[in-house]
Amino acid sequence: TPFVFKKFEKWSRSKSEFVGQVGWGLLSYLTSQADLNNAFFLEQLRVIEAEIDTRANRVRHSMNGAMISIGARNTTLRKRATAAAKRIGTVRVDHGETNCTTPAAVPYIDKMWARKEAKGAGA
Repeated sequence: TPFVFKKFEKWSRSKSEFVGQVGWGLLSYLTSQADLNNAFFLEQLRVIEAEIDTRANRVRHSMNGAMISIGARNTTLRKRATAAAKRIGTVRVDHGETNCTTPAAVPYIDKMWARKEAKGAGA
């Protein structure tokens, strides 16, 4: 949709936990779009690093996922997302009485890159 950037900007900043979660999910989607430059994603990593600890539960989970998705985009963003994830540390999310977990970003990014390289798709 042509509205994806406007919705990402609005929803990712929302005080509503569920709307914020969807906003950061849109960023994960945007990482798959080839026509975006690194500067856009570097700015979002800055926001994630600055705000993740203060955001609502589900928003933290979605921000962590967006950081992982950014780290999968290219080698430059991999390095920056990995560095940000190390500075952030463990992202704590209460999943209630489920078996759901929030992945640790650094090992997940590394696992994604290992899979890409095994397929000959490393960038």
